[in-house]
Order: sequence, then structure tokens, then C-alpha cells
Amino acid sequence: MVTSAPTIRTVTLNPAVDEAIVVERLALGSINRCELDAVDPGGKGINAGRVIHRLGRSTLALGFVAGVTGAYLRAALDREGVPHAFESIAGLTRINVMMLERASGRRTRMYLPGARVTAIQLQRLSASLDDAPAGSLVVLGGSLPPGVPATFYAETIRRLNGRGVRCILDTSGPALEQALAARPLLIKPSLDEAEQMLGRSLLERGAVIEAARELQRRGAEYVVISRGEESTIALVGESLWEAQSPKIAARSTVGSGDSMVAGLAIAINEGMPFSEALRLGSAAGAATAMTTGTQLGDLREIERLRELVIISQPAS
Repeated sequence: MVTSAPTIRTVTLNPAVDEAIVVERLALGSINRCELDAVDPGGKGINAGRVIHRLGRSTLALGFVAGVTGAYLRAALDREGVPHAFESIAGLTRINVMMLERASGRRTRMYLPGARVTAIQLQRLSASLDDAPAGSLVVLGGSLPPGVPATFYAETIRRLNGRGVRCILDTSGPALEQALAARPLLIKPSLDEAEQMLGRSLLERGAVIEAARELQRRGAEYVVISRGEESTIALVGESLWEAQSPKIAARSTVGSGDSMVAGLAIAINEGMPFSEALRLGSAAGAATAMTTGTQLGDLREIERLRELVIISQPAS
């Protein structure tokens, strides 16, 4: 356990209970008999916090939970020993379904919008971040639930930056676009999310590098673009980095990007060189990709894979 680094706070406005199911062959418009593979706490920030905790670091999960599904989420984090300080709101915490069709290998994700959050509740959450000390790190992750404006992440980042608190942002769409000008320390879009953000395909490695540069020009200090089995591209100032994870038998990508964020956050929080941040993040992402359904990688597998990640600094 590393005790000298500040607690990493994670903010998940729209958490979920993630349910992974398996069906032999999906029959639309008919009854489907499914197998339950796993039920886990979900949401980008929550997943990042769970991996941070598994790696023996101090973390605190913040956000909103609602109803019986919210109670289940709290209890699941308690069983894992992940500290949290959620606010209870009306409604139900959403249930997201990840379906694997065994016959074809196709994976389908079904996401609900989540419980509505009021302006007063958002204000209370913002106030709860006031005890984050200067120099500490906050991970802001996931989609925005009903009632939350697209500017929320941008406003939160500006406020925290003004107090010397660093922010990692892991979101997509309008929320990411609005937040870039607020200058988050780091963003980690997937390739699909970067394509959506920029409105163009990024088929070649060179196009991904240029995309990272464009996102950096828009305001992010560090840009990390994950590309599944392909190398991860990262830009830190003028320095270009590339990480190639070891070849693995990937079983599910759910939570893999969130796990990468956890590794990056730990290393940055502890002042490691960026090469080690990218190494730890890549290992954490790969370890989660090796699990089934909605499960996350564990300490032993992350440490094993960490030694196998290849980090380079290509010229361009």
C-alpha cells in the first residue's frame, strides 16, 4: 500500500449495475433464455476506483445512487472494500446489459439513461470536492444523466484547476467537447470516441497521432487514445508515446478503458514518469480485457502484464 500519495477521488454521475448475460442465439421478437455471467458495479469512475483499490491505493468514489439498485451498488462496493460517499437521489440506478451471442460471438450493449439529478444535488456534489487538497487528482468519468448540463465537467474542471487539483476526464460526445477548453490534465478517448468527437475515421496510425494533436490543441494537456488490440497512442506536450500491450486472449472489453485510466491515475498521482504511467495503464486495461462479462483485472495479472508492455517514443 502506497500511503504518501493523496487519495484519488472518482466522480461517477451516472453509475450502473452492469449485468453480463449470454444467449446461444438472439431471436428478436421472441423469448430468449439467457445465462447470467456476472453482475457488477458499473460506471467509468466506479470501475476506475475499483481497480485503484485493487492496486492498493487510496480512493474515494463520489456520485449519485438511487433506489434498490443503488443500494445493491453500495453493498457491492462495500464487499470489495472500496470507500464511497454517494448521495442518494430519487428513482433507480440504471441497469446496463451486456449480451454475448455465443453462436456468432457478437457482443451487444444496452445502456439506460439513468436517474435524474437536480441542480441542488449537483451543487452538493461540487461542494463535496472542496476537501480535495491541492496537488491531488480527481477522475471524472462516464455519461451525464438526465438533468445534468453538458457543461458540468467543464465547470468542475475549471473550479478544481483553480484550486490546484488535477483532473482526468474519461467521457465522450458533447460533455468531452465542452470540457476540453477547461484544460483537463488528461483525457483518454477510445478510438471510436475520438472518431465521434472529430467527425472522421482514424484508420491509420498517422491519423490517430494527428487526432491526438488536435485534441491537445483544443485544451487537454495529455491525450491518450486507446485502440483495442492495436498500440495506444499518447501525447504529452510535444512528446509522442506509444504502448503495445502483450498479446492476450481478450474475452470482454467492458471496463478495459476504465482500468487503463486507473493505472494512469495511480502513476500520475505518485509522480512516476509518463512511460510508467502508460505501462501500468496498458497492463490494467489488458488484464480487464482477459476477464469475462463485466469483471475487472486483478492485482496479480496486472503486475504480470506490466512487465510485458512495450513502451516507445517514435519520432512521429
